[in-house]
Amino acid sequence: MGYIRGFMHGAAVGTVVGLCVAPQTGDKTRAQLRVLTASAREGAMTTGRALSRAKPMASGAAHLVATARHRGEHAANGTAAKGAAV
Repeated sequence: MGYIRGFMHGAAVGTVVGLCVAPQTGDKTRAQLRVLTASAREGAMTTGRALSRAKPMASGAAHLVATARHRGEHAANGTAAKGAAV
Protein backbone atom coordinates (compact mmCIF):
# COMPACT_ATOMS: atom_id res chain seq x y z
CA MET A 1 0.00 0.00 0.00
CA GLY A 2 2.94 2.34 0.69
CA TYR A 3 4.18 1.98 -2.87
CA ILE A 4 0.83 3.05 -4.31
CA ARG A 5 0.59 6.02 -1.95
CA GLY A 6 4.13 7.10 -2.87
CA PHE A 7 3.33 6.70 -6.55
CA MET A 8 0.21 8.87 -6.21
CA HIS A 9 2.10 11.57 -4.27
CA GLY A 10 4.86 11.53 -6.88
CA ALA A 11 2.30 11.84 -9.65
CA ALA A 12 0.68 14.82 -7.95
CA VAL A 13 4.02 16.58 -7.37
CA GLY A 14 5.08 15.84 -10.94
CA THR A 15 1.84 17.31 -12.25
CA VAL A 16 2.30 20.52 -10.27
CA VAL A 17 5.92 20.90 -11.39
CA GLY A 18 4.92 20.16 -14.97
CA LEU A 19 2.22 22.82 -14.87
CA CYS A 20 4.69 25.36 -13.55
CA VAL A 21 7.15 24.81 -16.39
CA ALA A 22 4.70 23.93 -19.17
CA PRO A 23 5.70 25.37 -22.57
CA GLN A 24 2.09 25.51 -23.86
CA THR A 25 -0.99 27.64 -23.28
CA GLY A 26 -3.32 27.16 -20.35
CA ASP A 27 -6.19 26.05 -22.60
CA LYS A 28 -4.12 23.25 -24.10
CA THR A 29 -2.86 22.22 -20.67
CA ARG A 30 -6.38 22.11 -19.21
CA ALA A 31 -7.62 20.02 -22.14
CA GLN A 32 -4.69 17.68 -21.69
CA LEU A 33 -5.41 17.43 -17.96
CA ARG A 34 -9.06 16.55 -18.65
CA VAL A 35 -7.96 13.69 -20.90
CA LEU A 36 -5.36 12.48 -18.41
CA THR A 37 -7.84 12.68 -15.52
CA ALA A 38 -10.40 10.64 -17.43
CA SER A 39 -7.72 8.11 -18.32
CA ALA A 40 -6.52 7.87 -14.70
CA ARG A 41 -10.10 7.45 -13.46
CA GLU A 42 -10.69 4.63 -15.97
CA GLY A 43 -7.40 3.01 -14.95
CA ALA A 44 -8.38 3.16 -11.28
CA MET A 45 -11.75 1.61 -12.04
CA THR A 46 -10.11 -1.16 -14.08
CA THR A 47 -7.65 -1.82 -11.26
CA GLY A 48 -10.49 -2.00 -8.75
CA ARG A 49 -12.36 -4.53 -10.88
CA ALA A 50 -9.22 -6.63 -11.30
CA LEU A 51 -8.55 -6.58 -7.56
CA SER A 52 -12.11 -7.60 -6.75
CA ARG A 53 -11.75 -10.58 -9.11
CA ALA A 54 -8.30 -11.52 -7.79
CA LYS A 55 -9.20 -11.32 -4.10
CA PRO A 56 -11.19 -14.61 -3.95
CA MET A 57 -8.45 -16.41 -5.88
CA ALA A 58 -5.75 -15.09 -3.54
CA SER A 59 -7.82 -16.10 -0.53
CA GLY A 60 -8.23 -19.63 -1.91
CA ALA A 61 -4.51 -19.87 -2.65
CA ALA A 62 -3.66 -18.74 0.89
CA HIS A 63 -5.96 -21.42 2.26
CA LEU A 64 -4.29 -24.11 0.12
CA VAL A 65 -0.84 -22.98 1.26
CA ALA A 66 -1.90 -23.03 4.92
CA THR A 67 -3.37 -26.53 4.51
CA ALA A 68 -0.21 -27.81 2.80
CA ARG A 69 1.97 -26.23 5.48
CA HIS A 70 -0.12 -27.80 8.23
CA ARG A 71 0.12 -31.23 6.58
CA GLY A 72 3.85 -30.80 6.05
CA GLU A 73 4.41 -29.89 9.70
CA HIS A 74 2.47 -32.96 10.82
CA ALA A 75 4.43 -35.16 8.43
CA ALA A 76 7.73 -33.71 9.64
CA ASN A 77 6.75 -34.24 13.28
CA GLY A 78 5.61 -37.78 12.60
CA THR A 79 2.07 -36.94 13.71
CA ALA A 80 0.40 -37.48 10.34
CA ALA A 81 -2.47 -39.92 10.50
CA LYS A 82 -1.65 -43.32 9.05
CA GLY A 83 -3.63 -44.01 5.87
CA ALA A 84 -5.19 -40.54 5.82
CA ALA A 85 -6.41 -39.37 2.44
CA VAL A 86 -4.24 -36.62 0.98
